[in-house]
Amino acid sequence: MVIEYRAYKMKLGDLHRFYQAQINRGFDGVMAPIMRDALLGYFSSVSGESENLIHLYKLKDLEHWRKLYNNIYEEPELQDYFKSVRKLISSQENKFLIPAPIKSISPLFKDDTIRNRENPPLCDVQEYPNMVIEQQTISLIPGGLTRYWEAYELCALNAISPIETNWIGCFYTLIGQLHKVYNFWFFNDQYDRDRRQHAVTMNPKWNEFIDLIKPIVTSQKSHFFTPVPIKDMCPLFNNNSDA
Repeated sequence: MVIEYRAYKMKLGDLHRFYQAQINRGFDGVMAPIMRDALLGYFSSVSGESENLIHLYKLKDLEHWRKLYNNIYEEPELQDYFKSVRKLISSQENKFLIPAPIKSISPLFKDDTIRNRENPPLCDVQEYPNMVIEQQTISLIPGGLTRYWEAYELCALNAISPIETNWIGCFYTLIGQLHKVYNFWFFNDQYDRDRRQHAVTMNPKWNEFIDLIKPIVTSQKSHFFTPVPIKDMCPLFNNNSDA
């Protein structure tokens, strides 16, 4: 199982034009294997730099990714789309992640199963319009991953019950800048996030975990996003039964 992580920085004022370009292009036809089968969601920033987008895709492996994108940029019917959106984007980045070896913290991606659009949403954004997605990025010293997972199993698993139902997944870098752990959670709103995270930090086992990983962590930061307000662009958080 591989997760493709893409990050786009949009030119100022052009985010809505990017959304409209997706709608105009559509989500079926040659794009269906990517947008209907592989896409987890697009998310727009609500902290840090404005008009940033991340999008996540789930893939069986790198060969699956290669087949999805093989010749897609040469498709005649997509040329106008590519020409229009490239004018709107100031930078692009992608990396490949794989689920954490601790299956309980990547529950959607255990046993190499791929979530599909027939699954119910994790949480319906129509019901919780102030939903926030937290991306926590932890950078480790080279060789620190094994120690991190060992500490997590020893201590953190006993402390995370307040956020267990909020996992999108925990991943680490396969291709890109190495020795990084990425946690993705969803919360009903910012208050829900703060309340749950506070409950975790009050658990003594969590503080034991922090003490164990301090020597191997070089930085930790969180960014907050919200699901893009277009149903076809965020299947994780929309009811797709009629999609």
